[in-house]
Amino acid sequence: MKNKISSPKAPPKPSVKLAAPKSGRTAAPRTLPAMPSSFENAVRAVPVPTKTRERILHAAFVLLNEDGFSALTQQHVCERAGIRQSHLTYYFPTRNDLLRETAVFGCETMLAAMAKVTEAQQLTLSEVREYLFSVEEADRGFGRLMAALVAASDEDPRIKPWFGAFEDENRAKLAALLRGIGIEIPDADIELLHAAYVGALLLDVGESSEKSLARARKIVHYAFDIVTKGLASSKSKPAIASKPRRKQK
Repeated sequence: MKNKISSPKAPPKPSVKLAAPKSGRTAAPRTLPAMPSSFENAVRAVPVPTKTRERILHAAFVLLNEDGFSALTQQHVCERAGIRQSHLTYYFPTRNDLLRETAVFGCETMLAAMAKVTEAQQLTLSEVREYLFSVEEADRGFGRLMAALVAASDEDPRIKPWFGAFEDENRAKLAALLRGIGIEIPDADIELLHAAYVGALLLDVGESSEKSLARARKIVHYAFDIVTKGLASSKSKPAIASKPRRKQK
């Protein structure tokens, strides 16, 4: 069954218990600041752009999420965006050109939403952990997008160098997101967390069940806990640099 995008709904705000103050009194629970709860919600929350190029990208992502890579044709995108085919080919001569830019559009939208919250709020490490993987069963937009990019790079080898640069940029943005809450971890750990995230999403898309989604979430949270073990985030303290890990004898 195809996943259809429903009317925008406000994402739930999970409650997070604060640590009790030294006085012994129990602090009142607070809610996470409002932000799109997932990759697809982030794109969905963006008003339909008025500029032709951005409107095409928005329509392409929505279409990709609903019907998959096979539905990402010039005709379907034009119908969704309400434009003529000549306008689409002016900005994106080929389907793979469109796919690449759709990937950038979607990832930048999601990461920008997360960065905006970390800049405005004193988020804890546990809150960022929850934000990092809050995918719902009917919302597998990022996983489908990554699957489409892998399929396209296999179909067109010219995409491979771009794909590598695109993933390097995503890793850099993930590291910047953690630095925003006062956390510095080695590049190798960023690569581990990123690989766990993308790999878990791809496996979930392949199976697309409640069980696979729960397993993917568990994998991402476990990887996050490993790379941030022993670290604490604070906006009021300087960034914490993790010590190099000793090699096991």
